[in-house]
Amino acid sequence: MGGVADNFAHVLSTITILSCMFLKVPQIMNMRAKKSAEGIMIQALLMEVVGFSIMTLYNFTNRYAIMTYLEYPIILCQVYVMFYHVLKYENILCKPVVPLCTLAYMSLVAGFMLDVLPKDILSYLMPLCPPLSGFAKISYMYGIIKAENADAVSLTTWIISITTNLSRIFTVYVDSGDLKLMANFFISTVLSIAVLVTALYYKRQTPCDDPRHQRRKAARSRIHCD
Repeated sequence: MGGVADNFAHVLSTITILSCMFLKVPQIMNMRAKKSAEGIMIQALLMEVVGFSIMTLYNFTNRYAIMTYLEYPIILCQVYVMFYHVLKYENILCKPVVPLCTLAYMSLVAGFMLDVLPKDILSYLMPLCPPLSGFAKISYMYGIIKAENADAVSLTTWIISITTNLSRIFTVYVDSGDLKLMANFFISTVLSIAVLVTALYYKRQTPCDDPRHQRRKAARSRIHCD
């Protein structure tokens, strides 16, 4: 029976990694179609970038097998693309602080990858990843509620997030039974469900012909980068 569970967990783990290849794609495509990032908080994306970067670098610098953490760099690359579009539609991309922060970030990443910076730093930063993930999801909810609009939010992305987190609870249970990891994935599942419910609520509450929605859209269209 244990062999069957192990095999099923392995298959489920592979499916989870494959699902993560498309986790943010529906969200990115939705923003491109709407030409809007309304309801998506930059703070949430920053926390995701930091969290996934720490997880990826920690595993990379410790020379762990790539298949045990492949989902993190895959999601991180998608967050980069999503971040670019949010900055673009929020008319922040042209500000001088963006290239400066990008250069600083890339320098830190290169420092850890080339062993210029001690990898022990990442060990101290690892416990911050679960809270960062949680606060990122709370920020997503806050952004939707603040904007009273979820047009730019992809429901598919959050459905994938919920299913992958649920599958990770099972794979961790079979592999190690680590209660801390299982608790982290459980909390992540609950928060992802909360974001999905919030987005569903505001998608129903804000039809395309809502006057407030039209005024916000018109105001954004008048703002351009010099």
